[in-house]
Amino acid sequence: MAIELEKNELRSYELRKRKHKQFITILMIVIIIAAIVFIFFAVNAVLHKNYTSYQVIHKTQRSDSNSAQYEHYGSGVIRYSRDGAMAMDGAGNLLWNGTYQMKDPIVDVCGKYAVISDRGYKTLQIFNGDGGMSTINVANAIIKSEIAEQGVVAVLMDGDGANYLSIYSEDGVELVGKRTINKNDGFPMDISISNDGRKLVTSYLSFNGGKVNSVITFYNFGSVGQNFGDRLVGTEGFNQTIVPKIEFLNNDTVCVFGDDRFSLYSMEQTPKEIYKETFKSQIKSIFYSDKYVGFVLNNGQGTDKYQLLLYDLKGKAVLTKSINYDYDKIIISGGDIILYSNLDWTILNTNGDIKFHYTFESDISYILPVNNADKYILIDNTNMEEVKLSEKKNK
Repeated sequence: MAIELEKNELRSYELRKRKHKQFITILMIVIIIAAIVFIFFAVNAVLHKNYTSYQVIHKTQRSDSNSAQYEHYGSGVIRYSRDGAMAMDGAGNLLWNGTYQMKDPIVDVCGKYAVISDRGYKTLQIFNGDGGMSTINVANAIIKSEIAEQGVVAVLMDGDGANYLSIYSEDGVELVGKRTINKNDGFPMDISISNDGRKLVTSYLSFNGGKVNSVITFYNFGSVGQNFGDRLVGTEGFNQTIVPKIEFLNNDTVCVFGDDRFSLYSMEQTPKEIYKETFKSQIKSIFYSDKYVGFVLNNGQGTDKYQLLLYDLKGKAVLTKSINYDYDKIIISGGDIILYSNLDWTILNTNGDIKFHYTFESDISYILPVNNADKYILIDNTNMEEVKLSEKKNK
């Protein structure tokens, strides 16, 4: 009898134990679902929040001349001119600097690395983000240079009846060298190197029978590229189209920007077309990020001046919106489309809603994003300000 009671008590204990575990499991599931719902609505509220003004967090007086130029760099900026460059955070604190002498400096940034080249001349400087700087002197006049996230730099150069494309390591060792002949291969328009430095895309323009044609070439300098002659893993022709811009949107996705169309390619190793579209209206502006590619077209019909189009990297249309903003520059940061001129600043969400609009009292030269949400750097002729968008007019 005692044994039977012990068995019953054991069964009852095991049953209570199972029910307790089930209760804890259900409670945890409810808590997780509630947390997900809360986070979703909190993030959605922030992303679709409407702002009316901004607050100045940090203000730094400019000590450079108005000929200096600025470029977005991490959560800060790079200021560069003919005699040197420096990187600063949003508060104006120095991150690194270096001096050089250039006549027409141009900059490219990838991660913590930056390359500044003397366009039309033969010198470029690589900054590694930790205070180190290296100089590379090339044999021909530089058209453009692009840097990868580990310091590898691709340089497109102009020669006498020929053009040259080289890839250098951070310390100036030439890793790849190519030569093209203008009358055979056409004239170079653009290059783009992948973030890992293993893939390269070029755009060349040629004339045949009075018609313009563009040829896009895809190179792979990794192990897969060894199986292809000259590392050339693909070509694509664009008849009667000028392709002035090509870009690795991320390490494995390329966008080809034609004068009347665009094409998206996946390129993990070799290129494969994902999507293409031809526009009937003239392209006014392009903008892109590692998640989106966008266009502003001249609007031939209706009262609004322009049509704004936004696509994801699969070619799916995310936004089609008629706009009437006068702007000089357009960029995308996170989920924000930023349009600005010297006096007006407008931010749109990717669903087309107006997140922010502001009219300045004096000219603004640059508006650069800081955190893909509500912080920006504003630069005018005298100051650099890190600002935070606010709902109240408290500037």
